[in-house]
Amino acid sequence: MDERAAFALFVPVVLAASLFANRLKVHKTIPSVVLLLALTGTLASVLSQSFSQTLMAVSLAVAVIVGRQLYMSLGKPRVLRAVSWFTLALLVGGVVGIIYAAVGGARLMDVQVGYRTTHLYLTTFSFATIGNIIRPSGIFDEPGSFVMYVSVITMFNDTLRQNQKLTTALVVLLVFTGSLAGMALAALYAVTSNAAKAHHKKSILILGSFLTAFMVLSIVAPSNLVSMTVDTFYSDRLQVKDGRLSGDNRSRQVYEFFSIVDDDMLLRGTKNSTQLSKAEDQSSNPFSIVYGYGVLISLPYFVLLFWLAGTAVRQNFRNSYTSLGLLLLLLQRPYLYNMAWSILILAAVWLVYHASRDGRNRTCARQ
Repeated sequence: MDERAAFALFVPVVLAASLFANRLKVHKTIPSVVLLLALTGTLASVLSQSFSQTLMAVSLAVAVIVGRQLYMSLGKPRVLRAVSWFTLALLVGGVVGIIYAAVGGARLMDVQVGYRTTHLYLTTFSFATIGNIIRPSGIFDEPGSFVMYVSVITMFNDTLRQNQKLTTALVVLLVFTGSLAGMALAALYAVTSNAAKAHHKKSILILGSFLTAFMVLSIVAPSNLVSMTVDTFYSDRLQVKDGRLSGDNRSRQVYEFFSIVDDDMLLRGTKNSTQLSKAEDQSSNPFSIVYGYGVLISLPYFVLLFWLAGTAVRQNFRNSYTSLGLLLLLLQRPYLYNMAWSILILAAVWLVYHASRDGRNRTCARQ
């Protein structure tokens, strides 16, 4: 079954389930958003002479509706707590998998996911290894996707002021994915999260304790698993080579995009062009959608980025871990039109929207 056939079967079922769960009621902003997306997708398809952009607009419109249902479900304390514990189990399983592989444990299963093969190491999947050290990806296809999922769950917890200790554990364990995005999100959480702002001194103490413990462990036992993991995945990738971090492939993709972009790419995208693709990889940068499908269908993505940045500024950086964190995730993983991710992304967007509205209402009430 190809992607379009799966889409045609999947979308009506999910949309109907979401609408019936809400008793056929939708939020007042949804009709106008859906209309704008339909117009954008139709015009983009006309210009590119391809139906792909219309399908993309429809899938995003569905994600707007279903994403709100997911937002409402995760907004329930019991549901969010259960999901958070499940997420913690995946992260702990990742650490166990690192230990298992480090002591010589063999992979137990190979699974083909898309164009890559991932391997099961006792309690986690991973396709990325350096020597005997693996980068855990939980049940996802790669560590970066795992980080994206975990980050969204921590955003819900922090914005809704739920499960603070559990969230701290999730953020700390992100480091063991070996993802630079995970490191960036952990640093952002330490600086901008509501938990850090509410318990500033305690946050500094906890962070200082972790750093001190790491330094002492590195001196007493230089070959310990924690130091080996951090050195393996971060030391080399944080070195600056040719003016950029060696572990940063996003800036290379952006540079390559601007070196090959032309009028046909902006209008139609390479997916609908008769010309062969000129780039090795344009999958994970802010211009990925432009590269694949043209600039017009990319407008909702860019509008969302500017809205997230503007929301953080307008709210005086209240809940900025969520707004800026989601912005950072989308910059390096522009999965807005990805059926597997768009619903979770839109749930986080609804979270930012309602948090900003609540903050605005409280400000008006004080005035």
